[in-house]
This record gives sequence, structure tokens and C-alpha cells, in this order.
Amino acid sequence: MLIQDPVESGRIDYAEIIKQYAWAIEKNRLCVLSPDSDGFICGLLVTNFLNWRVVGFYDGKVLITQSGVNINDCSFLDIEINRAGVGSIGNHLVEYNRSIPINNFNFQGCIQPNILRKFDGKNAFQRKYPFGTIHLLLGILQYGEIIDILPDSAISPLLFVDGVGNNLFGYPENCLDWIDYLKINQDSHILHKFFCENDLNFYEVMGYLKEFFKVRDEFNATGYFDGTELIRGGNNKRTGHKIKISNSRGEPINLVKKGVSFDLHPIEANRVQGFITHIATMMGWRYLAENWNWANFNLQVFKKGMLSSDSENPDFRLNNKTITALFEKNPLSLAMTATNRIEYSIE
Repeated sequence: MLIQDPVESGRIDYAEIIKQYAWAIEKNRLCVLSPDSDGFICGLLVTNFLNWRVVGFYDGKVLITQSGVNINDCSFLDIEINRAGVGSIGNHLVEYNRSIPINNFNFQGCIQPNILRKFDGKNAFQRKYPFGTIHLLLGILQYGEIIDILPDSAISPLLFVDGVGNNLFGYPENCLDWIDYLKINQDSHILHKFFCENDLNFYEVMGYLKEFFKVRDEFNATGYFDGTELIRGGNNKRTGHKIKISNSRGEPINLVKKGVSFDLHPIEANRVQGFITHIATMMGWRYLAENWNWANFNLQVFKKGMLSSDSENPDFRLNNKTITALFEKNPLSLAMTATNRIEYSIE
């Protein structure tokens, strides 16, 4: 169900979102995160203010969840999940052509800014949401009277996630449009002082991003565990802000088999926890270790696929017919990663 018509309302209706997606401000829930900085900051927000527990991570190829946990009982943060009854929130384009009814198949439980504004990839790719999931989630929780202020130091991670710093200057007309839609340009919004009060110039933005890069690079990976041995070396630059749970071939990595379950390799777990602890301080929060699970995971490996208008195979060429066929396969998740490409995951 679509929440609002942007032609009629013009701006997001946080009250209606909370009404329709009450899970977003409920306490004591379980959640699965995307394994990068946006997911981590969302996890820090809900563990600090709603006492949620992080029970797993999903990168589109591999899903790890704490043993005994049913994913239908989890909320997915920074990931859109195509399952009825499963709450999720993300920032990616998930519709190719909204004139195809099947496109809204099972995203009814998903808080999705592009769906709220009826933006699809075929007709509005250049108008897609330009910020991180954390920026949307902060607005929802502020309206729900869960959080009301952030320290000035939060500007560095808020500029880094999902390339927001680049987008502000690369796509100013789109960012300004979304700042208005999200009501960030209203004095009362929790993000107003970061985006509207300070006249950020290129030099200042670079300085704030440099501060974040310094923290990230302190925690760059030094290798990975391939399931048998620890492989040192390789190109691990700019990896400090993410967990690697799969390689480029979609194979699980950094997971140590313990009987019928898996633990995140201790080197990887300690590295990422160090990063999360630093980011928590920048956001003015705490890393509550007891609310984050790093061991005893169930493992699910998904088939990753892609539809592209450049494909020579008509079955994988991006068009209305192949999109309809894709949804008949019931993908767990998908995203438009370019104007001519959709990536998806199937169980």
C-alpha cells in the first residue's frame, strides 16, 4: 500500500508512516542489518533507543541469522525485503516500471522512500533517493519521540554513508528536492542543523569526510578466512566500514563452522566491532555489545542474478516481460543499481 500521493501532500507524512509501520518504533525487536556503515549506524540507533537486538547480516548473497531466530520475526534495516509481513526499510530503487502491478508484490511491509514518491527506475531514476537509510530512520524516530538531538560530531558519518557528501554537490537539485520532501529544511528536524544551518562548502565537507576516512582506514581488513584458512594480503583498502561475509563469486567467507552453525571469524568480528565503537562515539551513542550477535549463526546462500538491457540473452534483458517473470520467482530482495540494470537474490 502506498502511503501518500506526492502531488497532493508534497512532503513525507511521518505520522502516517508510524501508523502503517508501527514496528519501526516498537521496542525490543530483532533486526538484521546490511553489513556496512549505513546498516551499522541504523543498528546503533535502534539498539540505543529501542533496545533492539542485532541478530544477523545480509549482503544480498549471504544471510546469517542467529540460530533459533525466524527471519519473519525480524526487521531488516538498510535492506528491502520482498516478503509479506516482514518489516524492512531501505533506500534503493526497487521498482523498474510501476505501471506493472506485480512490482509492488510483497513490499507492503517495507518503508521505501522511492515507493512513497512513486519513483521507478524507468521513469525517474535521476530523482531516486540520494541519502542513507539512517537519514530516513532518524526522521521517523524523531517524530515518534524516540530521539530529538544529535551532537555536531555526527556530521562525518552522516555525510559518508551511501556517498551523501558526493551527492550533495553532484546532484544538488535532487538533494534539495528530497531535503524538502523529508522536511529536513524545517527548523525542528533532527538533521536541520547539518544540512540547512551550516553553509557547508567543499573544503568543510572534505574535512568532515577526511575525519571519517581516517577512522574507517584504521579498521581496514588485512585478509579473510576462506572457510579453511586465513588468507592474508590482497586489496583491502576502504574496507573498514563493512563486514565481508561473501566474496565476488557469492561464496561465504569469514565464517567459521562450529557444528551445525557458524561464527564470524574473531579477527573480522573484532575489527568490525572496533569500527562500530568509534562510529557510536561520533554519533553520541554507545556500542552495546550485549545487543549485537557475532556467533552461532545459521547460514543461507542465495542465487544472485541480474537483468540488464545490455544482456545478449533475452531471458536476462531488462524489460517488462522479464521483470514480471522475475517476480514470479519470488526474489527475496532486489535493487536497481543503474538505469539499465537490476540485481536480485533468489532462495
